[in-house]
Amino acid sequence: MDESQELHIVLVSNEPERVYPALTLVLAASTFGVKSYLYCTMKGLDVIKKDSADRISMPGMPPVRQYLEDSISLGAYVAACAPSKKMLEAMGVNEQTLYPGVQIEEAVSFLQRALKAAKKGSIVLFV
Repeated sequence: MDESQELHIVLVSNEPERVYPALTLVLAASTFGVKSYLYCTMKGLDVIKKDSADRISMPGMPPVRQYLEDSISLGAYVAACAPSKKMLEAMGVNEQTLYPGVQIEEAVSFLQRALKAAKKGSIVLFV
């Protein structure tokens, strides 16, 4: 694999049919040593909030929490992303409500990183 390649996924949904594929891609890429980034925004924030992630499930699949923890342990960057930290606070997102290892990031920071990676041929997906 090309070590300069990166995978950036923006998760905007809490629907299991979107959450599981996004987390599967991040986990798989991290397993291969590809720098992987998962930015959760809007309803996707439910995936990284302690009180709501366990309610997202699919029959026969491991808990979302397990995918999230495994991804972070393999070095994936996972962030709560919004136009501003103030907006995240209004949505009930702060360091106490997020899983350990999840960062808080403003949209500008995401764009700076993802646009730079896209110019180098990395993948940026919205799910």
